[in-house]
Amino acid sequence: MAAASIVQRGATAITWRATPWDADGLGVAATLEVTAIHGADPGELAAALADLDAIAAAAGAALVTTRVPADATASLAALAAAGWATVETSHPLTLALTGQRFGRAVAVADASAADAAELADLAGDGFDYSRFHEDPRIHPSRARARYRRWIVDSLGNGDAVWLHRHRGALAALMSFRRAGDHVQLLLGGCARDLTLIAPMFWAGVLARLAAEGVATIATRVSAANAGALRLHEAFGFARAGTDLGLTKLYDPSVLASPLPARAAPSTAERT
Repeated sequence: MAAASIVQRGATAITWRATPWDADGLGVAATLEVTAIHGADPGELAAALADLDAIAAAAGAALVTTRVPADATASLAALAAAGWATVETSHPLTLALTGQRFGRAVAVADASAADAAELADLAGDGFDYSRFHEDPRIHPSRARARYRRWIVDSLGNGDAVWLHRHRGALAALMSFRRAGDHVQLLLGGCARDLTLIAPMFWAGVLARLAAEGVATIATRVSAANAGALRLHEAFGFARAGTDLGLTKLYDPSVLASPLPARAAPSTAERT
């Protein structure tokens, strides 16, 4: 996990970090992420964002991203004035496991290093929603490569990765991070031609988590992904808010171009 840094102007503070896993996936030299914005003074916010631009320039960053609550009007206004574009709306979701039944389920198994190539293919081909997939300024090949890198990282950096096979072929994957009796679901989905198994795969994942002592689950779903929202809400997940994803591009021509062919992703830093 990359260390966080802070840009401070008066009572306003912007917490940010480098995200080398995103940079590698997108095929650029560097990317940054703002993880928190504290303060509402317009002048201080503008000055702090200008300082962040200077940091990004020094790092050779191609872009910087953030998510803020949809009702954070001061932050949203300052970001828009500084050249950031809203590219995604998403909902954090939560679920308490209280002994409920999840219905018909398919078998869910642990992934291993031998599954890495298939997992990367599914993650790269099977998803259409994220702050990068939904940004029309970023070439789809770069967004897909980022998810290929994401699942390979999850497999090697201590996250759990579960999967389901249908007639021998990889049909579904789920990566998550556990802390005590709480789980954060990170990336889950099915092969495009096997989406009908999604409810049974989610049932298998949730039932196994409950059996292993998990009490609460959190995840995030794009508001544009209506099918995934319906699926989670059918299992009892509740919306815990609405966030807007914003991105500022510093190297738009590179990001708009197809990603050059390269070797398969390899695990590096923890995301």
